[in-house]
Amino acid sequence: MNNFIRILFSLSVSGSFLAFILILLKPLYKKRTSQKWQYYIWLVVIIRLLLPFNIGFNLLESIYYNACSSLIPPINKTVLAEHYSPETLLPGNGSTPKINQKESINEAKTASGKNNTTLKAKNTVQKLPGKLILFARQNVFYIWLVIAIALFTRKLTVYQGFNNYLKAGAFETNSLNIWETTGILVEKYHIKPNVSIYINNVVSSPLLTGFFKPCIILPSEEIQETDLHNIISHELIHLKRKDMFYKWLVQFTACIHWFNPLIYFIMHETNKLCELSCDEVIIKNLGSKERKEYGNTLLNMADSRRKLKNPGMSVTLNEGSKLLKERLGKIMEFKKKSLSCTVISAALALSLCATAAATGTAGTKRTDNSLELAENNVNNNLENTNIRNASKNRKDTQYSAIKKHIAEGKVVFEDGGYHILCGGVSEKDMSSGGCTDGCISIVLDQPDGYVALDAVSLKKLDTIVDETATSCKYYLKDKSITQKEADLMIGLARLLKDNKGKIDGVTDISASREYKKWKITRKNGSFYYKGKRVRILADFKADKSFVQFSYDEKGTINLKISRNKNGKISKVGYLSKKEAEELLEDWK
Repeated sequence: MNNFIRILFSLSVSGSFLAFILILLKPLYKKRTSQKWQYYIWLVVIIRLLLPFNIGFNLLESIYYNACSSLIPPINKTVLAEHYSPETLLPGNGSTPKINQKESINEAKTASGKNNTTLKAKNTVQKLPGKLILFARQNVFYIWLVIAIALFTRKLTVYQGFNNYLKAGAFETNSLNIWETTGILVEKYHIKPNVSIYINNVVSSPLLTGFFKPCIILPSEEIQETDLHNIISHELIHLKRKDMFYKWLVQFTACIHWFNPLIYFIMHETNKLCELSCDEVIIKNLGSKERKEYGNTLLNMADSRRKLKNPGMSVTLNEGSKLLKERLGKIMEFKKKSLSCTVISAALALSLCATAAATGTAGTKRTDNSLELAENNVNNNLENTNIRNASKNRKDTQYSAIKKHIAEGKVVFEDGGYHILCGGVSEKDMSSGGCTDGCISIVLDQPDGYVALDAVSLKKLDTIVDETATSCKYYLKDKSITQKEADLMIGLARLLKDNKGKIDGVTDISASREYKKWKITRKNGSFYYKGKRVRILADFKADKSFVQFSYDEKGTINLKISRNKNGKISKVGYLSKKEAEELLEDWK
């Protein structure tokens, strides 16, 4: 369906291009070509608007291909593979900057909930434009189809209603004069189908209606001989040239290309030229006196007292006062075209046909698959953008959830294992055990048990997110964990991957035994040093990064723990007032 819309739009562009050429060149050919030529040359534009043919060089396809290739880069297979990795089964993927020592404190506090409302509002705003564009793109065919059908149905209904009204108030003429004049002219113009003549005094002008059963409607039987001859001639010329079919072809094209403003100009132009060219056929073999009489006939039939107007789908003698003035001017100025004008007309027609063929449509398959790839990039661009947006939003949720959990002291580290405490589980109630050196594991502790994921080597942390997501998928299926708990586990895996296996702000309770040697104890989640409750506990590695950081409002002392290159505690002392203020400033 999207391919159909692309072809339709390219046809509209090609047809508009030809129409602009005719409009721009009109001052040059208006007086050098016949009205008949000017009338039928628009058929080239109509055919270009309707038929997706391509002959030889295809200008529009080349433009489309180059635009796609330059504006839409090829889809990155690595990016797509990341979006469709096992992790997206939850879903959620993306990338985030690594967290340094100073940022970890600030982000942990932010995750406590102060900016959650703003973040959700921002994510919602970011989703809306993409969703609306994607919805419109997915339904553009149905929008076009409904409007096209509605417009064409209305035209058919109006035309049928007009004909029914004509027939209801009309009667077939009994005038021998009218039938005799009609018979002579039918033979003169070699008209094959039988033509009916009806009288209806509500029509504003004589007209021809009916596709397969043509009927001429006259406003009255009391028409002068000269006027009657000219009227019947005019309508029979319309019938012979099948102008009704031409008009309906233009109407059908207008319904197909309803979104193109230029199509309404084409409708107006062809309606006008239909009458001008018909006049030209009649007067080309008349003398000046007969042409003047023909002009008087047009004036005599311009009766504004009759109210029923032609809806535009039938052919009539008089289309309005403005056109009447132009028609009279053409009749008085008429001159037969010279041979040079005929040659110019033929050359212009051939040039326009060649241009129509060269413009082509953006719908032909190229010998290579470059255009197809470019189209795929265009068609999938919005969808992939939405996948990335959705993945990023999910990822932000996971980060926010786990950081808040860490800030609340509900994530602890013991002997190579990171424990996520859920459902009111405390350090005393959590599962025991860890993993071998050089590995790391994630454990979700629940009131009625725990879920432990396979240990991952510190050298292979690149796989920890995918492996965690895959495991969570199966735990979710058997309802061992909730989606919120899955987000916590995946969020922790992300932090471990980003920070190479060590997360600042997570209490290492495996160091409790070592702390005891330095008279540091832990009770109900709070640290004590020599019987005094610790306010700030900053356990630093030799490279000044945190082993763990703890802040307790009810504490009275600030403690600094230093370690050597082997990771062993080398010194325990008090933080200076300045050091404490700097850490608290970071916290705030």
